[in-house]
Amino acid sequence: MKNTSKVVHVIADLGNGGAERQLIELLKYNPSHGLLILKNAGVYKKELQDYKINYLELNINNPLFIIFNLFKIRNAIKFFDALIIQCWMYNACFIITFIKLVTQIPHSIVWGIRCSDMNLSYYSTSLKLIFKLCRLLSFKANAIIYNSNAGLEYHKKLNFLSGFNKVIYNGIDYKKFKFSKYYRYKLRNNLGIKKNVTVIIFAARVDPMKNHISLLKAFETIRRKNKKTILLLIGKGTNKLNSQEGVIKLGMKMPIENYYSVGDIIILPSKFGEGFSNTLAEGMLCELFPATTEVGDSLEIISNIGVTFKNPTIKELTIGLQKTLSLKKNELLILKKKSRKRIIKKFNPKKMSDEYNNFYKELI
Repeated sequence: MKNTSKVVHVIADLGNGGAERQLIELLKYNPSHGLLILKNAGVYKKELQDYKINYLELNINNPLFIIFNLFKIRNAIKFFDALIIQCWMYNACFIITFIKLVTQIPHSIVWGIRCSDMNLSYYSTSLKLIFKLCRLLSFKANAIIYNSNAGLEYHKKLNFLSGFNKVIYNGIDYKKFKFSKYYRYKLRNNLGIKKNVTVIIFAARVDPMKNHISLLKAFETIRRKNKKTILLLIGKGTNKLNSQEGVIKLGMKMPIENYYSVGDIIILPSKFGEGFSNTLAEGMLCELFPATTEVGDSLEIISNIGVTFKNPTIKELTIGLQKTLSLKKNELLILKKKSRKRIIKKFNPKKMSDEYNNFYKELI
């Protein structure tokens, strides 16, 4: 049997997103895998070095220049002596498949798609074009791995075709994401949050799919009735949102796991596009009570533990938050403990890694 470690992962850039964090988790369990980054390693460079991951940065900073660097990318792939190329997200899926068509590289190509029902009307012309090209070229992929059933069903309806489709859920590091009394006290003190205040956390970049505006309007109603409630926003661009009573905007923060301990409730108000929400699972691991829309596979993540919003509207978010805040303290404490147990059992990184490697064995 061929060596199943002969896998190289390809991603356009290593930003601080959910897909990127999952790629790093997978590489931690598989340090023999290679990593090709078309741009650069960004905030993960030290972590890659600490875990002795064999990675290569091509520093192609302008996406328009990729077309002039196809053979450079091909040669970088050859450097890893891989049998399988695992592509992450639409950009890498298109670029690597196009290179295979042009240069006839012999590798098996596996696409990794991380989203569900994308509403492309909110996004750039270039993303719309890449999406259409991926749909046209999807039959050239040997397989497509989705991180949600919602993502699989959505793309099947749009005629994304491949030799084989599979869903592998994300795996979250339960040793890293855990409740800390120390950080709860320290960070609440730093942020001026009193002990008896309930903190709702939403950790996400500002993006149309994330639905910050509706959440803020819903919280405005909540805050008028309950002054002992704080909404804590963490993520790129949140610090630039308009100021509002009871809302603390931190922008991007690392390490994010420390900040979850500040909260009591993790909320996901997203309108569309989510496949598997890392934020929801990370918060649950840190013993936060989950409240979410029915986006992506969120209902599978929370099971019967949390509160769901039927629609991502201001009215439904308000009703759901009121219901969440009305839970008795003892009941909430029990559910928060159950939250952590569910994620450890169902969505741990070892389980995710094993599923990827078993899949690669089948493919080879």
